[in-house]
Amino acid sequence: MDRFPEWLSATLASDATEGRGVLPSWIRPLKVDWRVVGPAFVVLASEDDNQAVVQAVAVPPPAGSVLVVGGMSTSRTATIGGLMALEIQNLGVAGLVTDGLVRDAQEIRELGFPVWCRGTTPTASAKRGPGAIGGAVAIGGTRVRDGDLVIADDDGVVIWPRERIPELLARAQAKLDADNARLARLRQARG
Repeated sequence: MDRFPEWLSATLASDATEGRGVLPSWIRPLKVDWRVVGPAFVVLASEDDNQAVVQAVAVPPPAGSVLVVGGMSTSRTATIGGLMALEIQNLGVAGLVTDGLVRDAQEIRELGFPVWCRGTTPTASAKRGPGAIGGAVAIGGTRVRDGDLVIADDDGVVIWPRERIPELLARAQAKLDADNARLARLRQARG
């Protein structure tokens, strides 16, 4: 499935999994009205070092994917800055989710490149490595693999295992239909 419905939100994604696959609430959007849905392209970086991200950009990630960078939950330096955000955006990557920090926040917002992160810092990362591209990472106790579906918006980030996407999409649609029916009843009751 290449396109995902516009109605798919983090809340519906979480409801479909009964709350599983939800990243920690400390991973927030850099801008509140951003939304991204796409397959994960996973990178494992090292504390205070984003060499693996530089290497991933050289691969490059598939267009439409969401770059998911783990391994930076205790970093004091940035996973990416404005220049790297533009480079990643130019590759057709849909967005970035990281357990690390970013810098050049205003530039990234002005680019319109959707980012979910732990926060911001002015400090650049080292580029010595090691790191890994592809496979799986853990972010806040949630495992994310290449090809898993990332659903991110104002409410947070939810990860769907790639082999369960059709089933979970059907469950999210059923929840949306039930919510819409309830909403119609509530509006009718108001008169």
